[in-house]
Amino acid sequence: MNRTLTARAPALGRALLFLGLLALCACAPRIELPRHDEAAADLAAFRERFVTPGPAGQGVAVRASLLYSTPTKANRTDVQLFGDYERPLRLDVRAGLGTMLALMREDQSGLLAFYPNDKRAYAHSDPVIGAQLLGLPFPFALRDLALVLAGHFGTLVPDQPARVRAIPGGGFAFSYDSGTVRLLVLDQYGRPERMEGLLSQHFKAQVERDGQAVSGPRVWGLAFSGYPEDDGDPVGPAKTLTLTLPKGDSAVLRVRSVTVHEEPWTTKALTLTLPANAEFISLERQAAPAQVREVITGGGDNER
Repeated sequence: MNRTLTARAPALGRALLFLGLLALCACAPRIELPRHDEAAADLAAFRERFVTPGPAGQGVAVRASLLYSTPTKANRTDVQLFGDYERPLRLDVRAGLGTMLALMREDQSGLLAFYPNDKRAYAHSDPVIGAQLLGLPFPFALRDLALVLAGHFGTLVPDQPARVRAIPGGGFAFSYDSGTVRLLVLDQYGRPERMEGLLSQHFKAQVERDGQAVSGPRVWGLAFSGYPEDDGDPVGPAKTLTLTLPKGDSAVLRVRSVTVHEEPWTTKALTLTLPANAEFISLERQAAPAQVREVITGGGDNER
């Protein structure tokens, strides 16, 4: 009996050690970042981490899921954003079952989007206007989105705020009189907690597409959460971006992976070749039909 217990002891010890390691991993402590009680120090910490270093590498590949919700519908898609920070950039949108819904390319000449099911391609010289006419909810260019997902805010946030106010619980809100971002809220560690800006007239919320008017300022808000250090991981960009839009529309982008590309992407990898039978439509002359916009912003069969 004693010999049996002795033989089992090493195996039992290894099992207990393994379970202990699992428990430690499951309860990883939060990484304690320096806290800032003054607005200037908080803003400086933000710029030191999210602006001054610049993005790593030449480009990026991001895999994420996008859940777009309206007051009556919800639509989930898988997205891949990849390319060079200086462009071109590609965005591929798939349904949950893997069906390709849209392929987009942003470069110096604007935005090109192809919808395989309709065999139609759309283009606009302004990538922001083009994307919003197609229903893409983010209120800035794919280049800005790629940089933000890589943890760099230098193309969006102005240098000096016009006004500053303290936030209950720690952190500060910085207001700007011009630019894409009109409000930047930083937590007490200098991390972006929320951004706000004015939504252009080109993007229409679901109620607007249904014929209802939206009174007052058309404001978008983008909240950041899921910073890796909160789970004991190395410092990195936020993993969840939650976009709020007028009249109950919202979008949640959950990042699955961000891969830095040290070298520029090849031309072939970022090319979007249209089939010979594709119909080409200029968005500067004609708006996209509703069914195209609903591919991303709440159409389909995923009713609530």
